[in-house]
Amino acid sequence: EDLGQIVRPPRPGDGSGLEAGWVWPVGIVCDPEERLIVSDESDHSITVLTREGEEIARWGEYGSQPGQLDRPAHMAIDDEGHLLVVDTMNHRVQRFTVQGEYVDGFGRQGNGPGELNMPWGIALDAEGCIYVGDWRNDRVQKFSPSYEPLLSVGSSGEGEGELNRPAGVTVDEHGDIYVADRGNDRVVLFD
Repeated sequence: EDLGQIVRPPRPGDGSGLEAGWVWPVGIVCDPEERLIVSDESDHSITVLTREGEEIARWGEYGSQPGQLDRPAHMAIDDEGHLLVVDTMNHRVQRFTVQGEYVDGFGRQGNGPGELNMPWGIALDAEGCIYVGDWRNDRVQKFSPSYEPLLSVGSSGEGEGELNRPAGVTVDEHGDIYVADRGNDRVVLFD
């Protein structure tokens, strides 16, 4: 019955209440406890909300040290209930508790196996493997649950099997990888 409800939490310190909203919300995910988690790419923050839209927590600090964020984008929840956050401008993925405590992370800037260049999308499969839309490298990389690089699909271009700025990624129960190929205005399937 709440179709179309608008949720805009207050921004820290601005005193303007619910009308302020986020600066640039990008990623959104629900955790097993039905909390809504939103990343704000411009504010370098993560907001945790109840299903009804009440703010539970807001965390994030701009920077490049472990636990700091620079343009957090899409997110995923692992089987332990941790939040995996694509930290775009730090060229990595970081894992946090929903309360914002840093757990660990992986990735560094580059174009070799396991390296990332402005990653944006993320998904997990049933085995806990992590798929990252590696935006500037025009590929999707698959990592083991312990962050070892396992597979890379896609290359720069507009032909079959090629990508141009992969944004979103998801994996179905058969292991097929679907990629929102932003620069080519299409969805690409890797099976």
